Amino acid sequence: MLVELKRAVRYRAWAAGHPSFLLQQYFDRNRNARRGISDADHLHAAAQWLAAAQDSQSDGGVAGRYRLDRGWTSSYPETTGYIVPTFLALDTAFPEAGFRHRAERAVRFLLSVQLPEGGYPGFEIALNRTVPAPFDTAQILHGLIAWHRKTGDEAVRRAAERAAGWLLDVQDPDGAFRRYSYNDCTCTYPMYLTCRLAEWGVYAGNEAALAAARRHLDWTLGHRRPNDWIALAGFDDQQHRADEAFTHTIAYTIAGILQTAEILGHKPGIAAATAAAERLAQRLEQSTFLPGLIGGDWEGRSRYACLTGNCQMALIWFRLHRLSRNLRLVNAALKAIDLVKSAQPIGNRNPGLHGGIPGSDPVSGAYIAGALPNWAAKYFVDALLEKRRVLADLEGDLPDTGAPTPTSS
Repeated sequence: MLVELKRAVRYRAWAAGHPSFLLQQYFDRNRNARRGISDADHLHAAAQWLAAAQDSQSDGGVAGRYRLDRGWTSSYPETTGYIVPTFLALDTAFPEAGFRHRAERAVRFLLSVQLPEGGYPGFEIALNRTVPAPFDTAQILHGLIAWHRKTGDEAVRRAAERAAGWLLDVQDPDGAFRRYSYNDCTCTYPMYLTCRLAEWGVYAGNEAALAAARRHLDWTLGHRRPNDWIALAGFDDQQHRADEAFTHTIAYTIAGILQTAEILGHKPGIAAATAAAERLAQRLEQSTFLPGLIGGDWEGRSRYACLTGNCQMALIWFRLHRLSRNLRLVNAALKAIDLVKSAQPIGNRNPGLHGGIPGSDPVSGAYIAGALPNWAAKYFVDALLEKRRVLADLEGDLPDTGAPTPTSS
């Protein structure tokens, strides 16, 4: 009881919308399903939350998170970068809602914070404007490519070229990215950096970027174990010593390997990503829950979920289904999304809560405790849109194949 009281004070249980959110978190887990909230409702609410996160800022960037203890934080360049393609996808889904303009505002913000050497600052902008970060720069590169593909904006192409050039400059000869790394830690999750370099290599016809991507892919696969675990996938040395990682960074690692290997035609990389993704699908199937922290033995090490990781893994499972027509992976993806849907606050009068996705479920879990990060909402939107496409494809297949349609609660 004392723990709950302290948590209520820390999470400002008296603030607008906080009481109903906290009650749903801990005492009304089936509220959304009971109210008949549809996927379209969930998608629209998440889109509204992303819009509110951008509108909370005056610079065009997207606030990094809504914190229960103090509200909106400042714009986050990295995640604003990879939210640009999500805004463009939302513009297709909701053509009259102004998401193309939101993408443009986000891009102008990104152009304004690029550093002279071509990199972009890590962390939220209120915390850092001067120190570059390779991972963050790569996610922004992804957003710049998406905007240039859409508009042909020459200033954006030049910014993307400078960002990619800086990434090539800071890569180590063995393929790893150690300089300016988060927590001064050598990790494998920057594979999700590498797939952005590979994307640039194809988009710009840049052979140096493709070669750099191959070097890092080879370096990362050198950390693969016989049980399919990719070592050093955590955020810091403490996690590495414990041989564990959040599903968020595990998914970054798997997605980066998969997307890079697809671009390069690297069959062992695709096989490694597939095997690791299968392990997590088995974990979800066995427990009907995907722990937010996973050990090197693929066993869960937490009672909370990392909701961002759920959404990312759903996208990976959908992608692998497109490669191999695997309905079991589709079902895993649907289950992972359903777990996120149950934790999304719908109809909350606080725009910092309505439609957002908590970092952890429950929100007090160790991953982004007590906050709703913008990247969780971004990946939730991406996952719902991809679910729509995959199920539409399967329905189109039914007359020819007779395959059962995967179900979702």
